[in-house]
Amino acid sequence: MSNWIGIIAWVLLAAYLGFIIWNIRSRHLKMVVKGQKPGPTWLVDLLEVVILAAATYGMAWVSWLRPIDYADSRVVSVRYAYQPLILQTGATRSYYVTVASGNGKQPVQHYTYWTAGAKNQTNSHDADISLGSDPLTMKASMYPWHHKQLVKLDTTTEKAYVATMTAHFKPTFLNALGMHVGHLAERFDLIRIPNDTLMKIEPKQAD
Repeated sequence: MSNWIGIIAWVLLAAYLGFIIWNIRSRHLKMVVKGQKPGPTWLVDLLEVVILAAATYGMAWVSWLRPIDYADSRVVSVRYAYQPLILQTGATRSYYVTVASGNGKQPVQHYTYWTAGAKNQTNSHDADISLGSDPLTMKASMYPWHHKQLVKLDTTTEKAYVATMTAHFKPTFLNALGMHVGHLAERFDLIRIPNDTLMKIEPKQAD
């Protein structure tokens, strides 16, 4: 399935909108010229507008509003990557991850962590920090994970790793209609550290 299905669908929807405008104008002029009763003409107008509204909502739903089940292998393909965290040495103590708060009515926390040869940055929308005895946090549990693998990593890495889940849309009809095929559906980082003493909190500056 190709995303061209969605492009063609939107083009057809735009063409139908143009047809409705022309058709309504044409029928109303004909009604005036021939002195016809307006009732049947208004009914046709209503039917055409209802069809347009339903088609527009359907395209909006499949493009932006459709909920995605990341555990459904028919809709998305999910891959996992696991990397050990690299300990950073600060002036007073060492840490695996830094946490900084953003601004706004609903501030987002920004996370920075290090893996082999890379500095990685993400935020609290797309990641969570795991500190408890169970590596899977409540937020991360919204996505499918290999829990046994996470428990195993707790032992082999001393609870210092990042597990990354990435999901891409598969070539299905609905994904193609929404122009999502091959695109990233979701990415989530589960940042695992032994305890909160290995997390550096960057204080937010007052105005």
